[in-house]
Amino acid sequence: IEEHTVLWAINGLAVAATPEIIRELAERADVSAVRLDATVVLAQPKVAAAAEPEWNLEMVGAPDLWASGHTGVGVVVAVLDSGVDVLHPDLADRYRGGDNSWFDPYGEHPTSPSDLAGHGTATMGVMVGRDAGGTDIGVAPLAQWIAVKIFDDRGNATATAIHLGFQWLLDPDGDPSTPD
Repeated sequence: IEEHTVLWAINGLAVAATPEIIRELAERADVSAVRLDATVVLAQPKVAAAAEPEWNLEMVGAPDLWASGHTGVGVVVAVLDSGVDVLHPDLADRYRGGDNSWFDPYGEHPTSPSDLAGHGTATMGVMVGRDAGGTDIGVAPLAQWIAVKIFDDRGNATATAIHLGFQWLLDPDGDPSTPD
């Protein structure tokens, strides 16, 4: 086996090995399945006609929730996507920050959130975006955010990276003895 990654959230392993070793692993009684590490490609977003950003918030009743005091205060939300632009004016002040708020399983941007595709930034904007452009864009504008960059800089996501992202979300500080 050339390399391996423990995927404790699914009781599995990701391995790079010769075909002979893979066959040996598949024949073991304690191995239920062997699959190739699938790759998902990030779809390029379609450009839609300009619309008022609030229509989506009205559709889900966000203004009624805000009026009753539910604005996201004290809540942390996460996205697994192409990343998040930490400098985006609608998101920058909502980033939780610290060593346990950003995870890039590819190691391309290990220390600071980034998003070369823009998809994750748009998704996070729907969740917690503020009103820097003059209109509210997020359902929970006072919540904080953390993120996992499951798509690499070329727009590909492996099943292993996705599982590592889920594991990180379950334990972002890497210490199972602390509450996350």
